[in-house]
Amino acid sequence: MIFTDKQSLILCVIVALGFSISGIIGILDNFVIVAVLIILFLLVVFNLFRNKHFFDKDEVDASNKPDS
Repeated sequence: MIFTDKQSLILCVIVALGFSISGIIGILDNFVIVAVLIILFLLVVFNLFRNKHFFDKDEVDASNKPDS
């Protein structure tokens, strides 16, 4: 389950708006609301680390060499 960048951005907006709106309304005391928002947040964080593309050693070495 890997989200695209656009899907991750949409989830981030939903989590941010969810915390903001529920905090303003005062329903953050409800355990279900907090649990849903935390699960969505953890999905975004998990996806961030899962999609992280680490550079190969060859790519890093090639980027440090001057062009001839």
